[in-house]
Amino acid sequence: MRDTYLVNINHPAGGYLQSLQFPDSTPKGLQKVLLERGLWPENRRFLAQSSIKSATGKSSKLNPPCLDGGSCCARALLAAQPDFKAQKNHIEEAIIKAGHEVIYYPAFHCEINFIEYFWGAAKHYARERCEYDFESLQRIVPEALASVSSHLIWKYWARTNRIMEAYRSGIIYATPEYENIVHKRCASHRRVNNHV
Repeated sequence: MRDTYLVNINHPAGGYLQSLQFPDSTPKGLQKVLLERGLWPENRRFLAQSSIKSATGKSSKLNPPCLDGGSCCARALLAAQPDFKAQKNHIEEAIIKAGHEVIYYPAFHCEINFIEYFWGAAKHYARERCEYDFESLQRIVPEALASVSSHLIWKYWARTNRIMEAYRSGIIYATPEYENIVHKRCASHRRVNNHV
């Protein structure tokens, strides 16, 4: 919990620093933070977090408007504030502080990232040769990573490109047309070569 800078055009300085902790270092909580910002609604019940019953009725889950930056509850209202939206997560801050860039992939299935196939092949190699203790794992991991040939990595890359092309073309997963594109056989001048 760190101080945050709150932009406020009505403030003489254009904004001010808001502490999210009391002087004894205990967190203020959603209601106190929103009250200090003048955002806590008066004369109505306001939940800390809005949830709805799941389809089974046994548990509750977050209300979808809360996840989309609504103002249905205190959590959603605070999450929609510009200073909270701009806050990077702890891991991202540590990476940037170390002088690196953080580049996120868009949300997608792991089958279209060829590195997943590389990791899978390396893990398979390691599982077959590991004695399942820390020392053998330390020895086998570099060997497992080196065991995946560049040729095979390029095959994984080509396969993920075929999968993405199938999706871009609107072809449905696991249909014969999809299987034909993704797992097609290409004839070389000497033999039939089965793509990975």
